[in-house]
Amino acid sequence: IIGTVGSGKTTLANLLLRLYSVQDSMISIGNQDINQIPIETIRKNICYITQDNFLFSNTIEKNISLFKKGYSEKEIMKSTKEAMIYDEIQEMNDGIYTVIGERGVDLSGGQKQRIAVSRAFLNSSDIVIFDDTFSALDNKTEGKLLENIKKMTQNKTCIIISSRISDIKDADEIIVLESGEIIERGVHQSLVEQQ
Repeated sequence: IIGTVGSGKTTLANLLLRLYSVQDSMISIGNQDINQIPIETIRKNICYITQDNFLFSNTIEKNISLFKKGYSEKEIMKSTKEAMIYDEIQEMNDGIYTVIGERGVDLSGGQKQRIAVSRAFLNSSDIVIFDDTFSALDNKTEGKLLENIKKMTQNKTCIIISSRISDIKDADEIIVLESGEIIERGVHQSLVEQQ
């Protein structure tokens, strides 16, 4: 999903999570009206990585697992490799057990984003939403990360919300929003041809 600031991209994600109410038959997931799906089921099956990248004043491990038990150190480390943050974490004094400050004050913008993205690689949700999650990454890191995301979401629904074409150009379908309305949809090449 692409569009300018204020076009409704994040609002659409919030509607999918049922953070806002919507009339019956307006949104469906798997041919089922979203209002007929329990909120707990929706939120358990959607992993939403927001543009805010909120991090807690705790260890990197706890920030990635979001304090949920049952993940092994090996699984968490694998998620950091896939999110392209592993090497930088290894250089820290306590590795994934390094305590970071509230909102990740000790980290760069790109590090914060990749730690948040690690949550998606660790999570087994059927739907993954990345909401303007790659803005602080350089092109090389972003390209490799998007390759890893494509592999991870091969049998899942992946929604990437962005205002940058480079983030979404390889998507199966691109939706262009303007003022809360879909003004175009298609693949990158067809949208370029339509100008």
